Amino acid sequence: MNSLLQYLVRGLGLMASLGLFLLALVVIVYAFVEGGFVVAEILQFSDSEYSVIYDTMTVVDLFLLGFSVLIASVGIYELFVGVLPNMPDWLRMEDLESLKGVLVKTVIVVLGISFMGRVVTWDGKENLLDYGLAIGAVVAALSFFLSVKSEAGTEAP
Repeated sequence: MNSLLQYLVRGLGLMASLGLFLLALVVIVYAFVEGGFVVAEILQFSDSEYSVIYDTMTVVDLFLLGFSVLIASVGIYELFVGVLPNMPDWLRMEDLESLKGVLVKTVIVVLGISFMGRVVTWDGKENLLDYGLAIGAVVAALSFFLSVKSEAGTEAP
């Protein structure tokens, strides 16, 4: 029975990892397509500087999202299925906390880029203060989570 449960968990982990891997590929391909449109717009010299910055940041955001999903895919694989060879140390997931840490750091960067895109294209009508405070609160909470997690990880047993 224990062996059956182990195979079931590994199988579910493999399916989740493959599903996330496919999603990451689709998002990254989408980022390339959007990047192509942005390059075409830039080469027409018809957009404003702010539009170019916003569109470029949107593509960067899409790539970060795709790679965040890829990191989650690798992490779930390593946690539930097995160790992948030749992976960099920062991508080795030994427990769920290390996976959450990597993902939380990525989310913080994505939120920062998202806010920067809004600031660059601000038309003066949208209330950026509320948006910025909301993002700031999330970043502060996630940063607190990371600091508590790292303090707990450095304590002696």
